[in-house]
Amino acid sequence: MIEAIWARLADAQSGQRPKYQALRAAIVGAISGGDWMPGERLPTEAELAQLLPYSLGTIQKAYGELVKSGLVVRARGRGSFVAPVDRRMSEPWHCRFLADDGTILPVYPRLLGHEVAAKDPRWAGLFGPQVKIIRIDRTISISKEFEVLNRFFVANTLAKSLIRLPRAKVETINFRVFLTRELGLPISRTRQTISMADRRTWRRLGLRSRPHLLLEAIAYTPDDDVVYFQENYIPPNPRKLLFESELRF
Repeated sequence: MIEAIWARLADAQSGQRPKYQALRAAIVGAISGGDWMPGERLPTEAELAQLLPYSLGTIQKAYGELVKSGLVVRARGRGSFVAPVDRRMSEPWHCRFLADDGTILPVYPRLLGHEVAAKDPRWAGLFGPQVKIIRIDRTISISKEFEVLNRFFVANTLAKSLIRLPRAKVETINFRVFLTRELGLPISRTRQTISMADRRTWRRLGLRSRPHLLLEAIAYTPDDDVVYFQENYIPPNPRKLLFESELRF
């Protein structure tokens, strides 16, 4: 288990972020990459202090942030555990994998957090110049068989309506459905592409060291304005991914 953290610390420690944030990022990567599964017991803070080059205070602060974000839960007298994934998303669109009988497998998302998106030359072309972009990260468990890392990019003006919602709702809500039904923002089409993800990128994101597919999706209004952009990092799996051309509301 400790190897899952060591493998990610080099990337997590890059830059000027505080040590507790680097450790938190490494643990988030281990969880989102599937090294630590829902319900699995985590090492204690004291155990990590003996195995990692961090003080007990740094480790306690990192664990505290994980508990606050809902990724880790504590049970008195038993320890810390990866939070269970049991809240299902309704009407998934971009991660629709098929079961053996042709039905769509259930989707269980977990919120990792949100932040201002890093500068990227794509944003001006998609959203327009000088638009502040917010990134919302979630892991999406596909029928508890494997997990997809979902990175949702949207203009700050729309993101405010999402991140002000209760955490439990942000965690499970279908963003497309919320934007269309709750905010009245029409989405007439989506453009989806799938390719091999860049090895350096999915390693930097803390995903397991294995090939990942990158499913990118752009949603448009009837006037061809971009509503959102998504990245979905999909690990190797035996399931078929469903694509449909018609949007139904």
